[in-house]
Amino acid sequence: MNINNENKIKWDIDTSILNNKFILKELFRVLGIAVLVTTGIVFLIILPSILDNQFYSDGTNLSGFKYALMLIGLLFLLTSLFIFAYYGNKYELTYVMDEKGVETLTRAGQKKKNSKVNFLLIVLGLLLRNPTAAGTGFLANAGQYQVMKWKNVKKVTFYPRSNTIVLSGGYGIKSIVFCTGDNYGPVSSRISSHCRAPCLVKEK
Repeated sequence: MNINNENKIKWDIDTSILNNKFILKELFRVLGIAVLVTTGIVFLIILPSILDNQFYSDGTNLSGFKYALMLIGLLFLLTSLFIFAYYGNKYELTYVMDEKGVETLTRAGQKKKNSKVNFLLIVLGLLLRNPTAAGTGFLANAGQYQVMKWKNVKKVTFYPRSNTIVLSGGYGIKSIVFCTGDNYGPVSSRISSHCRAPCLVKEK
């Protein structure tokens, strides 16, 4: 952890992916949004058949719906296997905390890997006409850099046993701050001093 003359705290941390409940929750959120988009598109496709009372009598529509669900399940499975094989179940982050807020940056090596994967997801999604894959790529690519201003924080939740702090900004906006065992104390104190939002201490 580095503290400079500009009153900034900066640190690097490598956190596990599939073993970390906070990252898993965000991963499922991104995939869930993509799945909802896919489900909505599939529903719009089969809606005319439903309105004409032909959905159950037309095996083609039902087969297409089952095929879409199978693709979604396969995506979840392949995502887990790929994380282990390509990322080594590790995510590299850098945090910068100052008087304005907290920046979360994906480190250069990790960002390069992410960009390749996200581009591949987008291309495959477009080629295969699979909006789930394409949507996941777009959403993941947009989340590699994040800034949470102190003035936008609505709630702070501390997880001391996990050395993790969650800053919630409302409407699903949040910043997850992963700390080391050594810097959790100074970081949590700095956040408490800057945030006027309600603070909770818990470990689920």
